[in-house]
Amino acid sequence: MRKATRFRNLLLDEGFMMKQFSVYIKPVKSLSVGQTLTKKLSKFIPDNSSVSFIYITDKQYLMTKNYLGKNFEDNKKEKNKKNGQLLLF
Repeated sequence: MRKATRFRNLLLDEGFMMKQFSVYIKPVKSLSVGQTLTKKLSKFIPDNSSVSFIYITDKQYLMTKNYLGKNFEDNKKEKNKKNGQLLLF
């Protein structure tokens, strides 16, 4: 468990953000930059783990459709109040 937590923290330190539980995303300038980053990260994958790196283009990402469940915004606002964070667009 500790190794998995360290790996998740490494992702966050590298600028990834959690999109969904166990799904992290990071925009990069090019495929080669992404490949260099995944090569670096692959050295830290915990034993007995399965990690997939998927490369998608900006155009593909822009086609993402996000759906929010009931009360999602209310829960998010309440969580942000507790954390003292601002929500910016």
